[in-house]
Amino acid sequence: MAEILVIDDDVHTLDLVTSILEAAGHTVERVSDGQGGVDAVLNGDVVPDLIVTDLNMRGVSGWDVVRQIREGMPESSTPILALSAFTTAQDRDEAFKAGCTAYENKPIDRDRFVARIDRLLAAK
Repeated sequence: MAEILVIDDDVHTLDLVTSILEAAGHTVERVSDGQGGVDAVLNGDVVPDLIVTDLNMRGVSGWDVVRQIREGMPESSTPILALSAFTTAQDRDEAFKAGCTAYENKPIDRDRFVARIDRLLAAK
């Protein structure tokens, strides 16, 4: 299926998202902090078909992860899904302004999450 990069500083969320995506047939690369995610993509260590990132992370936030990836690879059409416990319209708007393609709230609804991933990959 697809190679998906998951960036989150919470190990439980990393484990859950990895489990869901692998059960759906995807290969998952995991990074446990924002800067590591940016470096992995911009250095070419990971060439994901899709990126899932938390927004609220210590150090480099998810918003900054998305901005840096989009600025560092302006020609890239890799979809980026923000996965966050932030639920306000302002949070979503900021995620889209930063360069996110889609937004999903936590807690994760497994079926909706997998369907969203499938739609993003199909549209790529």
